[in-house]
Amino acid sequence: MDTVLHYADEYVYNSVYSHLPAIPIPDLIAASAAIPKWSDLHTLLTTSSSPFEVLKDLFHTVVSSAMATNMTLNTLPADNILRQTLSLLVLTYLGGLFMYFCFATPSYYLFFDHNHKKHPKYLKNQVKLEIIMSMKALPGIAVLTTPWFVGEVRGWSKLYVHIHAKDRILSNAIYHAPTSVIQQTVAAAVATGTTVNVTAAAAAAAAASTAAAETAARAAKFGPLAPLIEPFLDGWGYVFISILAFLAFTDFGIYWIHRFLHHPLIYKRVHKPHHKWIVPTPFSSHAFHFLDGYSQSVPYHLFVYLMPMQKYIYLVLFAAVNFWSVLIHDGEYLVDNAVVNSAAHHAVHHLYFNYNYGQYTTLWDRFGGSFRKPDASMYDPSLRMDKTVWKKQAKDVDNFDENGKPTEASDHTFKINPKSNATKAL
Repeated sequence: MDTVLHYADEYVYNSVYSHLPAIPIPDLIAASAAIPKWSDLHTLLTTSSSPFEVLKDLFHTVVSSAMATNMTLNTLPADNILRQTLSLLVLTYLGGLFMYFCFATPSYYLFFDHNHKKHPKYLKNQVKLEIIMSMKALPGIAVLTTPWFVGEVRGWSKLYVHIHAKDRILSNAIYHAPTSVIQQTVAAAVATGTTVNVTAAAAAAAAASTAAAETAARAAKFGPLAPLIEPFLDGWGYVFISILAFLAFTDFGIYWIHRFLHHPLIYKRVHKPHHKWIVPTPFSSHAFHFLDGYSQSVPYHLFVYLMPMQKYIYLVLFAAVNFWSVLIHDGEYLVDNAVVNSAAHHAVHHLYFNYNYGQYTTLWDRFGGSFRKPDASMYDPSLRMDKTVWKKQAKDVDNFDENGKPTEASDHTFKINPKSNATKAL
């Protein structure tokens, strides 16, 4: 996001901020620096005869420090954390709007089969309702997401620029040769009566120490596999690995978060609004409670704080996974694959609630006993819109309670242990 913010500052924000009113803005960094350590504050409070006066003086000191820079809203420097937060909040919201309409609109008009609108569970004015719910969710998602982007801009994540980034990946420090090594070198030279260049000795010792430290660092990270792994830690080899790791990590994380959202204590309050769309359209991809949408996005943001990734690759993947969220709601059942979590698999999730929580693959659904194979009719154009099939689907949906749990009237297949029904067709 630092690149996006840089160009936004250059072409938009610098002009916008300069025209804002001169409202005094506290310098939060200066204010935090004026706050004493807890141990020092505790000593002041326990030794003073008037703790109230101590706190009063501290308050005035912090406020004075915060206002000493005389910053105003229209003069905030580009690297000020408050300006970055405000700027990124706007960018995050507008970016969310852009990706939502940019991806969902063509999908709806080009790929979504509008015959689905005749399904008995398709709601009146559903697209309008989906868009309204999305518009209500996006501001909250933007507020919760902005801190992740602030961290990226301020260098707290593991995003990097250059493809050849082995040093960043290994997080090596700059090592210096211990003084004792240099002293030993000089002492040995004196004992043998030879001449020694102390500067050269120090440089040689430093090089040896650095090489040993780097070897130790790699061995500590990768153990005996280090010689096999190291070739992939530089250049495009690592980029490829990081992409696979991103997809695996987010697929795993979203599955379990999505499944947790179906817990009775959470479902009714947070996830149920998204299941209002029994027959989803591409516009339902972001039509959910803002806590629902945000929680399922956390793995995307968390990954780059745990594992290094090239920042432009990350931006592309971030956009791609948003596009994927639209695709699995488009009702176009083109992919009949046992591994890929396609639109058909996700349609099963919307129809029968407690199956197919996965994002890209069916791996974790199979592992967690929540996999349900789409009915063959979903892939057969002649049956996909069959009114008899629709009637059965509508009846099945009605046999779930408000928490998405099967009722006593429900078909017996819904009451089978999920693990025993893991690969059974509808």
